[in-house]
This record gives sequence, structure tokens and C-alpha cells, in this order.
Amino acid sequence: MPKQLVVKLVKLFVLGLTMVLTTVGIFATAYAQQGGDISRGKQLYAQNCAVCHGDNAEGRIGARLAKDFPGIRVEATIKQTISDGVPGSVMPAWATAKGGPLTDAQVDDLVAFIRSLGHVAPPVPTGPATAITLAPAASPVATFPPGNATRGATVFAQNCVVCHGERGEGRIGATLAKDWPGIKPEALIDATTARGVPGSKMPGWAKTYGGPLTDQEIADAAAYIRTLKQPGAAASPAPATPDGGVLASPLALVFGAIVVLGLVVLLGVGLAGSRSRK
Repeated sequence: MPKQLVVKLVKLFVLGLTMVLTTVGIFATAYAQQGGDISRGKQLYAQNCAVCHGDNAEGRIGARLAKDFPGIRVEATIKQTISDGVPGSVMPAWATAKGGPLTDAQVDDLVAFIRSLGHVAPPVPTGPATAITLAPAASPVATFPPGNATRGATVFAQNCVVCHGERGEGRIGATLAKDWPGIKPEALIDATTARGVPGSKMPGWAKTYGGPLTDQEIADAAAYIRTLKQPGAAASPAPATPDGGVLASPLALVFGAIVVLGLVVLLGVGLAGSRSRK
């Protein structure tokens, strides 16, 4: 092979390799920076997280999220907590891989929104401090007032839908649209809602147990739950996939770029060979 041809091929290869590495670098950077979307995360938070963590992430049944998260890999820690839940607590796993309803992209959106909250100082009490005396788990639950199913529908929508579904069909939590056994099923529902289920993801909702609901609100929710007797109810629609495409992985981009580079080199060799024969 003539020396000039070798030099041309080497130059062609170096040029092609430079273009490949530049392109891969650009796409790899874009892929690495492709995080969650804050606006989508805000919507997901309102739909799935606000009921436990508060509308402004100030904390309710769940922990306060409007704070500075310590650590080096903060995003990874928040993502793992959302995806896998917190064993031994009432924080469930939300990722579909762990049996939850959210895709990886939706979890990323939530992480982006939570990180955008920054530090918000907890509200300063204006009145005298009131101590909350938590009832022991084994103590009997007080007798609840008669419930109103109409009011209970509102309480259910505000506090229970996220885990149990709009029609009580079950989501993160148990199915409630069923026939409740027992002589006084309303008492069972009252007690379960009030004190929670120890060892499960069901927290206690009564103020006596550190929750946000009054006895009347719990009785109303129980009355509404008793109306959910549709064992054949259709399942709730799957969460919508966030808009926008996902970039291909850098590995696939590298492979494709190498293939293109190989074709360019082969084309160059063919052209050079035909010219040398002439």
C-alpha cells in the first residue's frame, strides 16, 4: 500500500475518531444531566405525597421534606427512599419494581421537585405548647360518634385515595371495596383507621395516635368505606408516563458511533484503492 494512502487513511481515522468522541461526549453529558422535571414532580407530589408529607412538605403523617438533606449523593438517597420505602416505618415503596405505582421517570421527577424545595423553617407555634399524649397500642379505642358517608367521601378523598384508590380498589394500601366481616364492621374500620396497623404501612390517623383526624372525621370515613361494596370494580388507570422522550444510553451511542466510523473508514479505503488502481 502506498505511503500516501496510509497517511490519508490515518488522517481519516483520526478525524473520524475525533468526531465520534465529541458526539459521544455531548450525548453522554446530556444523558447524565437528564434528571427529573420539577413541574411534573410537583404534580406527582400533590397526587401521591402531600397527604402524608403536607401540601408544602412541612410534614403531616410523614416526615418533613422541606429541608436541607445532608450527604454527598443526596439525589440518590432520596430516590432510593422513594423507590424502596423505609423498612420498619409507614413509608411504602413507590417504584413499580418494588410493587408501587410510579415509574423510574416519575420517581426522578419527584426527586427533582423535592430537591427544589430547599430549606423551609418549621412553623413557630403562636400559642402555648400542647403536649400530645399518644395512646398505647393495646389500649381500647374510644367509642366513635355516628358517621356520615357524605362527609366521609370528602375525608376519604383527602386522606385515603392515595394509598387505597379512588374507589377503594387498593393501590399502595389494601383493598377497601369489599364486604367487611363481623358483627360491627364499622367498629373495626374505626379502630383500624384510628390506631393504624402495627408492623404495616398503615399509620394511625386519629389525633390520639399522633394523626391529623378527629374522631368525627374517622367515623365519617368509616361510614363512607362501608358503602364501597364493589368487588368487581375496575382497576384504576395506570399512571401516565411523563411526556418527552428518553435519550438513548451512552453505551448504545458509542456502539452506533463506532459502526459509523468503521463504515467511513471502509468507504475511504475503497475510494483510495480505486484511485490507486487508476
